[in-house]
Amino acid sequence: MGHSDMDNLNKPSRPNARLRRALGLPSLTLAALLAPGLVFAGDLTGITYERGSDGDVMVNFALSEPLASEPDSFKIDNPARVAIDLPDVMNKTGNRQTSIGLGPVDSVMLAEANGKTRAVFSLDQSVPYAITRDNGKVTVTFNPVEQATTTASGLAVTASGGSDATAMDAGQPIDFRRTANGAGRLLLDVGSSEAPMDIRREGSRIVVQLPGTRIEPGQYNVNDFATPVENVSVRRDGNGSRVTLKTKGAGEHLAYQTDNRLVIEVQPIPEEDQRASLGKKEYTGERLTLKFQDIQVRPLLQLIADFTGNNIVVSDSVQGSISLRLENVPWDQALDLILTTKGLSARKNGNVIYVAPTEEIAARDKAELAAREQAQQLAPLITDIVQINYAKAADIAALVRQSSGLGENSAEAKSDGNFLSRRGSITVDARTNTLIVTDTGEALDRVRGLIVQIDKPVKQVLIETRIVIATDNFSRELGVRWGVNAGFNRAGSTFGLGPNALTLTDDNGDPGSLPTNAAGNTGVAVSDGWMVNTPISGDPTGSLGLAILGSNVLLNLELQAMQSEGTGKIVSNPKVITTNGHKAVISQGVEIPYQSQTASAGGAISNIEFKEALLKTEVTPQITPNDNVIMDILVMKEEPDYTRAINGEPPINTREVQTKVQVQNGQTVVLGGIYEFENVTQMEKVPFFGDLPGIGNLFKNRITDDSRFELLIFVTPKIVDRDNLSNFNRGTLINN
Repeated sequence: MGHSDMDNLNKPSRPNARLRRALGLPSLTLAALLAPGLVFAGDLTGITYERGSDGDVMVNFALSEPLASEPDSFKIDNPARVAIDLPDVMNKTGNRQTSIGLGPVDSVMLAEANGKTRAVFSLDQSVPYAITRDNGKVTVTFNPVEQATTTASGLAVTASGGSDATAMDAGQPIDFRRTANGAGRLLLDVGSSEAPMDIRREGSRIVVQLPGTRIEPGQYNVNDFATPVENVSVRRDGNGSRVTLKTKGAGEHLAYQTDNRLVIEVQPIPEEDQRASLGKKEYTGERLTLKFQDIQVRPLLQLIADFTGNNIVVSDSVQGSISLRLENVPWDQALDLILTTKGLSARKNGNVIYVAPTEEIAARDKAELAAREQAQQLAPLITDIVQINYAKAADIAALVRQSSGLGENSAEAKSDGNFLSRRGSITVDARTNTLIVTDTGEALDRVRGLIVQIDKPVKQVLIETRIVIATDNFSRELGVRWGVNAGFNRAGSTFGLGPNALTLTDDNGDPGSLPTNAAGNTGVAVSDGWMVNTPISGDPTGSLGLAILGSNVLLNLELQAMQSEGTGKIVSNPKVITTNGHKAVISQGVEIPYQSQTASAGGAISNIEFKEALLKTEVTPQITPNDNVIMDILVMKEEPDYTRAINGEPPINTREVQTKVQVQNGQTVVLGGIYEFENVTQMEKVPFFGDLPGIGNLFKNRITDDSRFELLIFVTPKIVDRDNLSNFNRGTLINN
């Protein structure tokens, strides 16, 4: 049952929820507009807007009476909105929304509630604003000048807007902007109008090399700008800088320079290209309308041919009818639908379209392929001699054979490969480093194209290694020895003091009786000996002796001291040059003979064998695209230690480091280091007496030994420029 207009008028109106959310009003606010008895002091009679000479956008509200109080306002940043409340004002403009479209201001929407009119401005971006009153006019002024925001590193990044001024104009070295079509624009101050630049795409990244231009390193997240660029990173690269733009959904990119300012702009992918990348077919033909019931397919295809001006050739096997109703559809889409529905396919050649069943088209394509293969089999063979300049001819020949499905010794491929056909052959002349290729002209062009791409000079790397061994030794020894010998007779008894038994002698020196002294008394001769004997272990560098000889008494005291200090540094500096990706080995050393025995039926047979003690560097360099060097490196230093020889055969001290490291060109890095420290304190003393305060030093000796050992291994790779290769001659390698 239908409804009349009167029925619609009788229904209670519901406020627009979307409008209420945009204005931030409660649910009952708009309903209050219908309430009677509200009294307003003034009317809003019109809205005008204009742009000032400085770019400001001014929106004017014309009132029948001046406002009695200041208007209230508030601001929302996301989405960008500004709301102005005009107290005691009724909207008499007859419009609830006014489109402005100047600068950042898109439109203004009006709503009445609680005795006031609220004006809500919809903005493209959050910008400063100001409100002024002049009798019966209220003016809201928006300032669209861009506000530069400071990143974490202190560099300025500018938001989008209508002004051409950038943060770089204020002296900042880097800036980022969003253009009107959504492209990301990076601006760099390169300091010179002739600064060199190299820009390339690496997958989803755009890399800009600025040799000789230093820009403060940093990383900036610009994802909030809604451009294809997600972040920008700047880092040092040798004596220049490397700028990397990480992108997502990026299309073409370009770079240009104006004075000292370099601009890199990254465009988004057009919508039609995005649809194509998602696998959706795009139809661009002129639109038509088709309404048929049970029409034959052949006349229908002829009708489309007449409409499009194309020539359509229909196979005799195309039969059947179809019913369709298409309204305002591109003709190529209509043709595609008809072919899909009836199991047909089409091939286009110029303005001629051939339509046939899919099986027939497939058979025709297969026949054409067989015909091309047969023509290739009948094509004349040509023999070409290709000179290889930098690579090995055998390596390139193996690569061509592998890519073409040929074995090392096979003369025929199973099928045509990427380079050689099944009739082709390739032979290597190692003497002249050339290739003899026999194949069709088309295959020879493919082989020559491959050789041009890969037969290029390889960069070379000079690897310099330094092995530094530093030693520091300190040794001190203090020793003492002393003894007392005494002998005398009293009352017919003999008394003696000393480390050994007393030796009794007569006046003639013969043992057996007590001698007499000059006074007629019997005397005792004593023998030498030490009561305390704690000397130093080696020959003393200094000693002090004291001896006192009296009547039958001998006191002998000797102090010994030795101190030694020594420092040493051994520097080994092997250098080697090699091409990129090839292992280089340089070594120097001796072979130490030693005797070994092998079992035999009748006993053991002695043999002389040799053990190497080498200074060796073994390295395989790999040069990265940014001219860093990745090295698999082994550094080893071996030397015999004859001070600890066993049966004349010395042990071998080995110092070795094996690692993989990435180093910048010309930079020196420490591969590793070993630090050893030894502190030895030794004491020998007479029990009890050596522990006595002060006097105990006469009953002991001390040994203090401090030694330090430090090993450091440095490596410096240098990429050798081909133009300056002559400078790296034998003298350079030795004297650098």
